[in-house]
Amino acid sequence: MSLRRLTAIVVVVVLIGLGVFFAFLLGAIASTGGTARIDVTHFGERWIEYLVMVALTATTPYALYYLTESSE
Repeated sequence: MSLRRLTAIVVVVVLIGLGVFFAFLLGAIASTGGTARIDVTHFGERWIEYLVMVALTATTPYALYYLTESSE
């Protein structure tokens, strides 16, 4: 397995894991009648997470494309 293929698999798995985790988290909050307030500047990180998520969202289709093309 090449490093590119391994990186593509890791990116896809991390994104799926993040999506499942936050879906369960928001579901647990909503099922108890609570509300969720997402404050991206709570610790003073100045939107770093936002930029990382934008970059991951942009690279995910390429990772999926690479996985499907290299498996043939």
